[in-house]
Amino acid sequence: MINQAKANITDSGLSWLLWGTMLFLTCLSTYFFIDTGADNIFMGWNIFGIITIVLLIFDIFKSKPKLVRTYVDDLSKLVDIGFVTSLFTIIFAMNVATSPNSGFGFMLMLFAFFMLIKGGMVRSKSLMVGAAVNWAGAIAVFINKEFKYDMLIMAAAVLIGYIIPGLLLRAQYRKDKNIAKK
Repeated sequence: MINQAKANITDSGLSWLLWGTMLFLTCLSTYFFIDTGADNIFMGWNIFGIITIVLLIFDIFKSKPKLVRTYVDDLSKLVDIGFVTSLFTIIFAMNVATSPNSGFGFMLMLFAFFMLIKGGMVRSKSLMVGAAVNWAGAIAVFINKEFKYDMLIMAAAVLIGYIIPGLLLRAQYRKDKNIAKK
């Protein structure tokens, strides 16, 4: 049971890489659409939203119950639920009550909080540094007044906060997996 609990606290890095890459490409596509004068500058976000909903539904149905459930598992699930609920609330607010500039700043704040909590759970300094970078990115977005540059700020924050830690976590996961096989 103790070994199972230790195994539950690892992170393969794949989810950070997946979501980070999707967010990074979406931010860059939005910058490109704005820069080229496209009619629908949020097309990338619409596609991202559809893919996200499909992946979340897939994740719900493919999840297998764990043999041993720990307090950390339960806490992690609550953090995930809180993150997704808060994220959808921000997206809703961006569509009815606030500007995209503010909304994306709030998103970066939420990403930072999520990275800090998850980084603490798996003891990942890179995620915690990524959290600080995303909070700095949020401040930069709030200060910046030109939306297209918000997308570059967000892309950089996601690269540092999601993709780089995902690569580091993935390398550590593979290393640990190879050591366990020996």
